Amino acid sequence: MRTLHSSSMCVVVACILALCFTNLFATQASASNVFEFIGEIDAQDPMSHLLAFYVNEFNPEELFLSVDSLPDSSGRIRDLYMNLVGVPIGGVRMDNLVVRMIGAQFNCPSEWAYGNVKSIDALQIYAYALLREDDLNSHLADRTFGRDDHWSRISMNISPDGIHARGTYSARVLFITMNILIEIDSGLRIVNNNTLWLDNYTVRVNRVNVPDHVTRRAVAQVQPLLDLRRFPLPLRLHNVKLEYGQAVLSTRILPEPIQGGISYHFRAE
Repeated sequence: MRTLHSSSMCVVVACILALCFTNLFATQASASNVFEFIGEIDAQDPMSHLLAFYVNEFNPEELFLSVDSLPDSSGRIRDLYMNLVGVPIGGVRMDNLVVRMIGAQFNCPSEWAYGNVKSIDALQIYAYALLREDDLNSHLADRTFGRDDHWSRISMNISPDGIHARGTYSARVLFITMNILIEIDSGLRIVNNNTLWLDNYTVRVNRVNVPDHVTRRAVAQVQPLLDLRRFPLPLRLHNVKLEYGQAVLSTRILPEPIQGGISYHFRAE
């Protein structure tokens, strides 16, 4: 019985050690699928080159990039997820920009090391963008828009009821420069899936003798509010949702993170 007991104990110990080693290797394998970069990227493989490209392109405060598998030799990635925090778009800080691309086709990965990355197409693209009122007003503060006729001291408030904007518009009317306080109440709409415009707006001015064409020209100078036509990913947005202090732009289906896969994380210093 004593010999049988010792044998049983050996089997138990062996099983425990095997389980520990299995868990250890699984943990290391899992950890090896997450690559962290702070301040700069020492790119050594196609995916870190892709990460470096989008960090240089977007200049985000933080960027998460995940793929379900590495790209093939043609540059095709079956599933890609990218989450950018604090990214400037057209001079305006976007608090959050999230993109998921299914069947994403890029150019050949051998070109990525030279900074040549092209997003050619994707079977499906899901996107979410969060624009905060404070970031928008930080961009507008102390800025002048236009040359001869121009805007200054613009501010905006965002609520579920719409956009309320006000600013000073300096316009030349009958050889006289007029400083006109203009207030705009408006909704927002997406045009051609890539630009954001004031929609169904009303205008109030502090001068009753301002011609209509002056106010129309003033509004035209701030349209569109956001332009994604030169964005380096083929985004096609559909929805605008106004909330207190922020606006959410998105596709009909929201992007969800990839479960598992390979992840790259960059954080600016």
